[in-house]
Amino acid sequence: MNDAAMSLNSIIDVNFLLINRIAVLVVTLVFFTVVLLLKRNRGQEIHPRVTAPIKLALFGVLLLGAEMSLAGIQSYRDLIEGIQTLVVLLCFAKLVLYLVVDVYLRIHTQREVPSFVRDTVRLVVYLTVGILSLRVVFKIDISTIVTTTTVLTAAIAFAMQSTLSNALSGFSIQTDKLMDRHNWISIPDKDIFGEIINVGFRYTTLRCLNNTLQMVPNSLIMQSVVTYYGNRYSAEKTELNIDVMLGYDMPPESAKELLTRVMLNDRDVLQQPVPVTRLKSLADNGIVYQMNCRIEDPSKRRPMQDNLYTQVWYAVTRAGYSFPFPHRQIVTAEAKAPFSFSREQLVRCLQCADLFATLETKTIEELAGRIPVSVFGSGEVIVRQGDAGSSLYIVLKGTLEVEYDDTVIGSIDEDSFFGEMSLLTGEPRGATVRACNEVWLAEMTKAVLEPILHANPSLVETMSSALAERKQAAIRNVEAANAAEVTSSTREEYLQRLKQFFRL
Repeated sequence: MNDAAMSLNSIIDVNFLLINRIAVLVVTLVFFTVVLLLKRNRGQEIHPRVTAPIKLALFGVLLLGAEMSLAGIQSYRDLIEGIQTLVVLLCFAKLVLYLVVDVYLRIHTQREVPSFVRDTVRLVVYLTVGILSLRVVFKIDISTIVTTTTVLTAAIAFAMQSTLSNALSGFSIQTDKLMDRHNWISIPDKDIFGEIINVGFRYTTLRCLNNTLQMVPNSLIMQSVVTYYGNRYSAEKTELNIDVMLGYDMPPESAKELLTRVMLNDRDVLQQPVPVTRLKSLADNGIVYQMNCRIEDPSKRRPMQDNLYTQVWYAVTRAGYSFPFPHRQIVTAEAKAPFSFSREQLVRCLQCADLFATLETKTIEELAGRIPVSVFGSGEVIVRQGDAGSSLYIVLKGTLEVEYDDTVIGSIDEDSFFGEMSLLTGEPRGATVRACNEVWLAEMTKAVLEPILHANPSLVETMSSALAERKQAAIRNVEAANAAEVTSSTREEYLQRLKQFFRL
C-alpha cells in the first residue's frame, strides 16, 4: 500500500513539473510573438532580445516532443529532460528580464534604460537561474560548493579587484544626475572632452568632438577631477574662456573694448549674461586678457574658439597693433604689412559707381589716395543697424551679407559699395552688414568727401538722384523679407539733406 502511494505521488510530481515546463514555454512563445507583431506593425526595430526567446521556446517544444516520444527509454529520456529543463529556465529568465527591464523600468523611468541597469538585472536573473539549474538539473548542493571554494573565491576576488572597482564606480556614476547621458564632461589631466553616450560596468563611453568614441574606465572618472559642461538643453549655459596676449603698447581699456566687441559681434555667443573681458596678468612678453562668454552648445567649444581667435587677429591688426614676440627673440627684419592692394582697383570701383560718375579721372585718383583700406574676417560685423555713421565702404575683395531686423535680405559683392546714406546724409545705419569671408574695404569718410563736393557742386545733383534710386531698391528688398514698411524719400528731399549735411 505504501509503495503504491509513493508511486502515485511520484507520478503527480512528474506531471506537475511537466505542466509547469509546458506553461513556461507557451507563455514565453505567446508573449514574445505578440511583442514581435506589435513592433512590426509600428515599424520599430526588432531586437534579438525579442526574437531569441521565440526561437528558444520553439526549441524547447521540440525537445518536449522528443522527451515524450522516448518515454520508454529511460536513459535518453532523462538526458533530454535535463536539456529541456535548462531551455525552460532560460526562457523563464528572458521573460523575467524583458518584463522587468523593457516593460516595468521603461514605463517607470519614461526613457531608455541605461545599459548599467540592464546589465545589473541580467546578472541577478541569470545568476538565480544558474543556481536553480545546479539544484534542479544537476542535483548539486550549492552549500557544499561554497564551503569548498572559499580560498578560490578569495583569489578570484583579488584578481578581479580592478573590475570590481570599475563596477562599483559605474554604479556611483549611474546614480549621479550630472553624469546623465548627453551631458558633456572633461577630464583635464587626461585631455579628455566628450559627450556621455553610455555608462557600463567597466567603462563610460564618451563621444569626442572628432566623432570618435572613447571608453574611459569608471574608476578613472571617480579618481579624477571632472569638469561638467551640461548640454544644449541645460538651464545653466556653459562658459567659454579664451586667453589672448596683447602688447604693452595697446592701452588695456582699448584692448578690453576691442575683445568684448569681437564676442558681441559673434552670432554664436549668447548676449546674456553680457560677455566681458578681464585683464588676467601682466606677463613678461605682454598683457594677458581673458575673454569670458556663454555658449548654447558645449559641442561647439572648439569651433567657437577658432572663430573668436580668427576674428581677434583681424580686429587687432586692423586697429594698428600686433601680437607680442618673446623678448628673448631679436627681430631684425621690419614687419611686413599683412595685406596689399591695388590703387588702380579702387580707382576703377569709384569710376563705376553712379555716385561719382561725373568726377574727372584726376579727382578720382586723388580721392583714392586718401581713402584707407581695412580688412575684416569672416563673421565680423562692419556696420550695425541703428548705429550712427558717416562713412561709405567700397568692397575691394570678398562678399558680405545684409541683415535687416536679424533677417538676411541680400548680399554685397566685390566692386560694390554700401553706407552711402550715412556718408551723404548722416542717417543712422539702415541695416547690419556682416562679412561672409575675408573682405577688404576702402572707407570713405565725410572729411575726405567734403572738399570734393565744395569743388564740384554739380556732383550733389547726381548723388541725390543715385541716393533716391538705391533707397527704392533697399525698400523693395526689405518688403520682400517681410520687414517693416519704410517710407521712401524723393530726389528733392535728398538734395536738401545733402546741402544741409555738407554746408553747401
